[in-house]
Order: sequence, then C-alpha cells, then structure tokens
Amino acid sequence: MNLFQRLSYSALNLPTSAAGMPIFIFILPFYADDMGLGLSLVGVIFFFGRFTDILTDPVMGILIDKFPSKWGKHKLWVFLSTPVFMLATYMIFLPSIEQTSVLYFFGGLFLLYSAFTLSSITQLSWSSFLAPNYDDRTKLLTLRELMALLGMFSVIAIPAVVEINDPSLQAKVNAIGVFVLICIPLITFNALKQVPDSIEVASSEKLINPFRTFRNLFANKMLNKIVCAAVLIAFCMSLNGALYLIWMDVVIELPEYSSRLMLAYYVVSVFGLWVWRNLGIKTSKHFAAGIACLYAIIVLSIGFIGYWFIKDFEDWPKLMAVGSFIVLYGFAFSGPLPLINAITADISDKLNFEGGENISGTVFSYLTTLTKVGFALASAIPYLVLEMFWGFDISIGLANSSSSKMAIFYIYTFVPIISYSIAAYLLFSHSLSREQHAKIKSKLQN
Repeated sequence: MNLFQRLSYSALNLPTSAAGMPIFIFILPFYADDMGLGLSLVGVIFFFGRFTDILTDPVMGILIDKFPSKWGKHKLWVFLSTPVFMLATYMIFLPSIEQTSVLYFFGGLFLLYSAFTLSSITQLSWSSFLAPNYDDRTKLLTLRELMALLGMFSVIAIPAVVEINDPSLQAKVNAIGVFVLICIPLITFNALKQVPDSIEVASSEKLINPFRTFRNLFANKMLNKIVCAAVLIAFCMSLNGALYLIWMDVVIELPEYSSRLMLAYYVVSVFGLWVWRNLGIKTSKHFAAGIACLYAIIVLSIGFIGYWFIKDFEDWPKLMAVGSFIVLYGFAFSGPLPLINAITADISDKLNFEGGENISGTVFSYLTTLTKVGFALASAIPYLVLEMFWGFDISIGLANSSSSKMAIFYIYTFVPIISYSIAAYLLFSHSLSREQHAKIKSKLQN
C-alpha cells in the first residue's frame, strides 16, 4: 500500500475514537447530572448497554470470516456500519429533553456500540491482510492508533474552545456530536474507495454457532494471556476516563481546567505512541507494551505521593503540579493497546497455520468481546461503589463528604496500579517472537 492508502485505512478509527472516548469523560456525567438520570443508574444502563453489545461480537467475527462479499472480505461490513453509526451519534450527542429517558439512553448506547462492533472488528481483521509482516503490522496498527488519538484530540479541543464561551456540559456534548456526524461519511467512503481488500470465496461450510467457536479460543493459553492483559489495560483507561471530570472537580478542585488539561494529555500521547512504536520495532511488541505498563505504574505512584504535598496549594501552583502529572501519565496512554492488537494478529496467523483456516475476524471479535467487559465494568463498578458505599452525589460536587472524595482519589490511583502490574507480567511472559512469526508466515505463503 502507498502512504495515502495506509492513511485512508487508519483514518477509519478517527470517528470511532471521536465518538467513543467522550462516552466516559462527557456523556456519562452529562446523562447522570444534566439529564437527571443519576450516577448509579447511568452506570447500570451503560453496563447493560455494553453487555448486550458484547453478545454481537462473536456473531460479527463469524460473519466476516464466512461471508466475504464481492467487494472484498471487509468492505461491506464497514459500509453497513455507517448509517447505524450516524443515527446513534445523533441520539446520544444531540438528545432532546422530551426524548431523554432510560430506554432512550440504553437504545442509543446499544446502536452506537453495535456500529463500533461492525466497524472495529472488521478494521482489525483487515489489518492482517493489509500488513502481513511482523513489523509492518506494528507500523500500520500504531498509525491506526495515531488516527484514534487525533480523533480524541479533536473532541477534547472542541470542548476546550466551547467552554470559553459556554462552559455547560450540554454545549460541549452537542459540539462533539456535530463533528463526528461530519467525519463519519467522509472518512468511510474515502477508505472504501482507496484501500484494497482481500477477495475470498464465501465458505461452503455450514455456519456453526459463533459462541461455540469461542470454546477453542478459551483453551488457547497464548491468546488468553494477551487478551487478559488487554482487558486489564482497557479497564484502567476507562476507569480513569469515567472518573476524570469528577476527580478534577471534587479531589483536585480545578474543574474549569479539565478540558484543557485533557487536551494536553492527548497531545502528549501522540509522542508516546511514536516512542512505544519504535521500542516495539527495536525489541518486540510485547516487551514495549509491558514497559508502557510499568511506566504508567511509576507515574501513578508519583502522583499519589505528590498529591499530599500539593493538595493545599493555591490554584496556580496546584495547576502546574496536576498538569505535570497528567502530561506524564498521557505519555503511557497510547502504548499498550495498539501493540496488543498487532500481537493478536500474529497469534491469528499462528492459529491459521495450525488449523488451516483464516479466522482473523473470529480472533479479533474474541479480543474485543472480552475487552468490552473491561470497558463496561470500569464505569459501572466505580459509580455504583461511590454512590452505594460512600453516598457520593454528583449533583452536589464539593459538598460531598471527605471520605467519598478520598474514595475517588484512591480508586483513581490504586485500581490502575494493580491492573497495570498484572498486565505487565502477562505481556513480558508472551512467547511468540519476531523470528517465530516470520517462519509461520513463510509456511503460510508456501
């Protein structure tokens, strides 16, 4: 592929991340507070919205593998995701007061995540065809992550600009929605036109139960080690995102700077992506991802200790200290997951060689299915725990009890430290090397 084709493929991840990232940072607090649904109810709705979406992933993986279209194995599914994605974006980001209800919010989330499933699993499976080699795969999937970061950067920049004239959460959410609605069709149709696809004949085998296919994958220790690491990392990232605005408001007490500091976080993550990508090429993908996890643990530990020194500072020196923490932490954000996606593609090649069938769609649907569990739990658990055990009420902000504020601080810091530690161990113990993968690809091509 030439550079424009690589960019066209990678850009498919921009609107997905632009719509997905605000769910944790803006949408959940927006529906909990501005839309009046409450913190614990929003957490439960989000969890069940993601849970029902999880059930569609295995089906999608089988469809990709068993039913390629005349346009290629992947393009039809990306195309079909577009209208669903646009409808869901309108519902979630541009709600009317009259329509907003539990059923409305649940329905919008389900459609949004169904569109993500249609598009994301297909994109990841597509990468196995577009970048067949070990390091080429790292380069393509980190470029895809760069596009995700640009999407995140955009939807953080938008609220940062909007809050200058209108600090309301609704104004920020609406502006993000309009941006995503413009991006979806433009980027999708460019990719469908520019990017090559594998042409495969539809399988003549009888379609098997997609959930039964997962039984064999559950028995694969190599794949499950990597998937477990992905679940833990997704949980960490999502938990920090779900609690970020609340943490800035009631723990740090600088809510007016939240969007601008988050913007700095994503700017720095772009540089971090370049570092982790190059480290993965010079060493190995699993080693680089493990180092990124260790780096995150160190920064979180420094942040925990530093908080006790700066918590009583005046606003300006406190802002400098917290801003430094967020910038350092952002450097780790983009490291592990794109490398894990590339590792999963390598394992898919190994399974192809051992089983005699390309099941990349099923393998990636397995990864995304379980990773979504981490994403779902990351919002439901802390919200429920804070409201049920500490009586935290998002609507009263700083008037909450000191114990509930400290609970947010400890959850925000120590849960990710534990999760990143386990993930680092799993990544460092991965055993499929660059040389082993090269032998597998050589045998597959013969």
